Amino acid sequence: MRSIALLALASLLAGCADDRSPPTPPAAAATAQIQAIDGHVDLLIHYLDDDGISWRPVASYDIGTRTRGQVDLPRLATGGVVGGIFTVAAPDAVHRRESLQASLGLLRALARQHPQRLAVVGDVAGMEAAMQDGRIAMIPGLEGGDQIDGSIAGLRAAHAAGVRAMTLVWEKTNAIGDSNADAARHAGLSHFGHEVVDEMNQLGMLVDLSHAADNTAFEAIVASRAPVILSHSSARALCDTPRNASDELLRRVAANHGVAMVSFVPYLTSPAYRTWYLAGEAEWARLKERHAGDGDTARRDMQAWETAHPAPVVRVADVADHVEHMRRVAGVDHVGLGSDFDGMYGSIEGLGDPAGIPALLAELRRRGWQESDLRKLASGNFLRVLRAVESAAVRNPPSRAAP
Repeated sequence: MRSIALLALASLLAGCADDRSPPTPPAAAATAQIQAIDGHVDLLIHYLDDDGISWRPVASYDIGTRTRGQVDLPRLATGGVVGGIFTVAAPDAVHRRESLQASLGLLRALARQHPQRLAVVGDVAGMEAAMQDGRIAMIPGLEGGDQIDGSIAGLRAAHAAGVRAMTLVWEKTNAIGDSNADAARHAGLSHFGHEVVDEMNQLGMLVDLSHAADNTAFEAIVASRAPVILSHSSARALCDTPRNASDELLRRVAANHGVAMVSFVPYLTSPAYRTWYLAGEAEWARLKERHAGDGDTARRDMQAWETAHPAPVVRVADVADHVEHMRRVAGVDHVGLGSDFDGMYGSIEGLGDPAGIPALLAELRRRGWQESDLRKLASGNFLRVLRAVESAAVRNPPSRAAP
């Protein structure tokens, strides 16, 4: 119930995002015009049905007005968001391809519903054309390589359907490699994982190493002939969790010419919040066991616990600290923004939705960041990596046709 997962119950996470998002302060005029590309947006969680495997119709959740979640068109516009990776999923393990097609269909339906404001894109040219037209460019990204069902054919099918990015692993170790939240099985990237990285390079797909165990990420960087990304990972040196990037990983991403995109997740940002969150996880597990079969009572008691144990406040300045640390370690050309909006528990004060992005840029400007560096952080570094990934695919085209 307290999970950050895309496949978690949408109603709970929507409530968390709404209840904990304070009003966003006005953006500083100096940074309001900077365009941002978000490396990880979990908007589609709001269309996941209660069964956890099927999708609701696009009309069930209207992003044209302010939503109960974190992401909608008004707040994307206020934040200057012009594009990003929007996660898709195939939660139906029995009918993977059909499930993924339905997820992609939702993104396309959103674009059809808002043709002047949204576009589903698959390359830099499409992204830049959409941005030029004033539309938000949505790149479909698959979160969790387990959803290709352990086959290169599954990867090719996902690409053929429109997927252009994929996290190699998610919260569970899979056939590709070890997760940073699960027991190791491969001591890094598996043999099949090497094949996946190679195929992704040939197809021009972004190799995303967020959620990967360190040795999985290290081996994937060595294996990749194109720059990699960390779509939503902050600095482990400031908040010690395996989900964040170690300084060594940041240095290797920089050497690979990739980009590490700072998350806006409170328990990946603040050690105090992380301690509180883990205590809450333990309490939730205890309540579920105590009230087995009575979810309403367990949720009521959990709310009482949170009232008695209020969460520590995490602020925009705390995120700025992560940005600055990652810049110091990796360099300004290798840092970006990857919020994880609509896929997190809680929110950061002043940065609880896309409308808060200008406040983060204003904080960095106050600390001495130049306009050119802010533009790199907000969008330029991601676009450079996407171009490089496409160029690598041109140099190394797939040797086999996608099914």
